[in-house]
Amino acid sequence: MLVLTAAFWWGVEGYGLVQSAAPRGQIADGLLRFSLLILTPALVIAWFAAGWLRRRVGEGGYWQMLGLVAMIWAGSVLVTRMLVA
Repeated sequence: MLVLTAAFWWGVEGYGLVQSAAPRGQIADGLLRFSLLILTPALVIAWFAAGWLRRRVGEGGYWQMLGLVAMIWAGSVLVTRMLVA
């Protein structure tokens, strides 16, 4: 639940950053848009897919899959926040 809350927070926060007129570099702007348009929906879809696949991959594989997806997304958000700020 925490990860889905974080995805919602980043969607709102990131959208505010996109709409602001603050100057950013091309790399920061591209990473911001990529993390909002591609990675955040992919995180939510992967989170729901992991719940659906839980019986097939087992309890250990379930947590490994969720942890990997969450770490990739969190790293992208962290780098984006550092570049934008």
